Amino acid sequence: MIPICSLIISTYNTPDRLRRCLQSVAEQRVLPAEIIIADDGSGEDTRAVVIEMSNMSIVPIVHVWQPDDGFRLAQIRNKAILQASNEYIINIDGDVLLDKYFVHDHLYFARRERFLTGDRAFLTARSTQKYMDERNGFPSFYTASLKKRAHAIRCRRISEIYAAIHRPLEPWRYVVGCNMSFWRDDLLDINGYNEAFEGWGGEDFDIAVRLANAGIRQYFLHFYAVAYHLDHPESDRSSSAANDTLFRQSVEHRITRIEHGINNHFDE
Repeated sequence: MIPICSLIISTYNTPDRLRRCLQSVAEQRVLPAEIIIADDGSGEDTRAVVIEMSNMSIVPIVHVWQPDDGFRLAQIRNKAILQASNEYIINIDGDVLLDKYFVHDHLYFARRERFLTGDRAFLTARSTQKYMDERNGFPSFYTASLKKRAHAIRCRRISEIYAAIHRPLEPWRYVVGCNMSFWRDDLLDINGYNEAFEGWGGEDFDIAVRLANAGIRQYFLHFYAVAYHLDHPESDRSSSAANDTLFRQSVEHRITRIEHGINNHFDE
């Protein structure tokens, strides 16, 4: 049976990109039951976009916001997970545009004791500028200057064959936080994202490892659930070494449930 899902969209001070992302969600052939904006301290421009799109959306949009106190993606995702009212959760970022079958594809492959990890194709700066204009529609496999074009191929049979023969021994391989999905109960069992991760990088690898340690198998959703990443400057990566150390601890000690996660917000 296909689960009912909540779509969580992480964002920080990129209101124009968030608007386009939400417009791509509105074009989905299968809509999520709700959309949750996980907002890590954006200003009023983002709030205005959420209100604007909420007034246009047939799907409820919930805005979960926390004060801007540095890069705290793990924390805001945990708060969004707690707000989710459905059994299945799809995670994306507000700087991606979704193929119209993206939600359908995640739900099609959703199974108990499994979490899904997809990928994304990359738009260049020029094509990003083009597709920020809604009059130009949305990108496709045929978009000019598309980077990692193979990730824009959508074929269920190829995807199933690829997943059957491509089973990485390391569950953090082929994980990007902007294209993942899980059962909400599985996330609660491991206490969600590790909020010791601050700054860019590693929280998505870590949650994949801890799910795998808990017996939840990774399913690599290649050639399906297509997403297009909008070009933007790289985030500050000065925290990556410290975050990598945390992630390696989960690998080496086979950690499942962490101390500081979703439980930090039960009383909020």
